[in-house]
Amino acid sequence: MADFAVIIADMQASRKMRERERYEWQLFLKSAIVQLNETYIECIEAPFMITKGDEFQGVLKRMAPVNQLMSKFEQLTYPLHLRFGVGYGYVQKMGSDIPIEMDGPAFHLANAALEYAKKKKILVRISTTDLIFDRALNTIFQLIHSLKRGWSDLNYRRYWKYRDLGTLQKVANEAGVSSQSVWESLFKSGALDVLQADRAIDELLKDFDRLQELRR
Repeated sequence: MADFAVIIADMQASRKMRERERYEWQLFLKSAIVQLNETYIECIEAPFMITKGDEFQGVLKRMAPVNQLMSKFEQLTYPLHLRFGVGYGYVQKMGSDIPIEMDGPAFHLANAALEYAKKKKILVRISTTDLIFDRALNTIFQLIHSLKRGWSDLNYRRYWKYRDLGTLQKVANEAGVSSQSVWESLFKSGALDVLQADRAIDELLKDFDRLQELRR
């Protein structure tokens, strides 16, 4: 019996969009899904796919890449905002390796997590059978999104560039500004704190996977 990480997500406020606008965002989302299915192919048990209108699902072999993958979805689909429900547990396969032909506790947890995120107007909710792990992770996610709520387009771009390139100087060179200017914008927006929190989440997810391996 194998356990997997299920991610179910949707487009925030899609019902308020005009029909044409919604269609264009769905095409935009589909392009991001294709790209990330290729990038994370070694981590994926069932590829991400749009399952109904503004909702998409995918299954990962483990929890470790969950945060990085959600962050990449955020980056590729900005300024569209996505909501994520993540569940971890047993997955029952009823046919080929695609999400719509799978079921089980992990899907139920992910669905419930997404519904909770919608109700509470938050962007990420994690649900496993480890309540202490869930509480810690969801608290960090909530604090991250509280900081991001006040970000400008420039804040997002600088954050992603620094995360991808790794140094202030490289970001400054691309932007044609000083490294001091980049640091100030990252510091004032709280982006440096978000990056530190992201690293903490990644380590918690890796620890979770290691613990599951020991229990098998």
